Amino acid sequence: MSLLIIINESPSSSKTWNALRLCAALIGQDEEVQVFLMNDGVFNVIINQNPPDEIASQATSKKLFELHTLGAEIFYCSQCLESRGININDIAPEIKKSNLPKLAIQIQEASKVISF
Repeated sequence: MSLLIIINESPSSSKTWNALRLCAALIGQDEEVQVFLMNDGVFNVIINQNPPDEIASQATSKKLFELHTLGAEIFYCSQCLESRGININDIAPEIKKSNLPKLAIQIQEASKVISF
């Protein structure tokens, strides 16, 4: 069984942080997890984030890397990334380039889909 988590929110959103925490909890329950970042969610893949002091421990790019090391597959929407002017060199190489047609396939293949 695989779970697909779609994240639309920016790094500063509590929804994003909760989505990433949920991913970690699911992996801890031996679930196969895929994460798809789209819309402002693609800002989460930028390396060297410097969040404000009040959320300094919540650098989402670091959390995504941790999830990847735990076995999650992480994807970003290439059109969303490009339309926001994010340079491909500013993202971690572990994050895989994807698009909406591929997301449609992931949705069909996933046993559950959760969107944040």
